[in-house]
Amino acid sequence: MTEVKDKKAFNEKVLNGTGLQVVKFYADWSGPCQMMVPLFNELASMYSGSAAFYRVDVEEVPTLKKELGVIEMPTILFYLNGVVVDFVNGLASRNSLIAKLENLLNNKRSSN
Repeated sequence: MTEVKDKKAFNEKVLNGTGLQVVKFYADWSGPCQMMVPLFNELASMYSGSAAFYRVDVEEVPTLKKELGVIEMPTILFYLNGVVVDFVNGLASRNSLIAKLENLLNNKRSSN
C-alpha cells in the first residue's frame, strides 16, 4: 500500500494508472478511519498483484478532498484505468468490500 502525499503523485499513480486502484481517503482524527485500518491493510495484502491500494490523508492533501468531493471519512474510491467506477462512504464490512473488489476485478477480466 502506498501513501499518496500530493496531487502530482495521485495523478501519476491513480489517474494515469492501469487496472484497478483502490484509494482510501482518511483522517487520523476520525474514529471510523482508525477502525478501517486493519481491514484495508488486509485487503491490500489479499489483492496484492490484482489491485493497487493507496491511502490519502485529507489533512495532508486537502485539495484532492475538495476536488473529488470527499466529505465523509473514510471514503474509498475504486478506479479502473484512471476512472472512478465505484465508491464507499463511511464504515464498510469486510464482505461488502470483498464483493466490490471481486465484481470490479471480474468486470476488468471480462473486458480484456
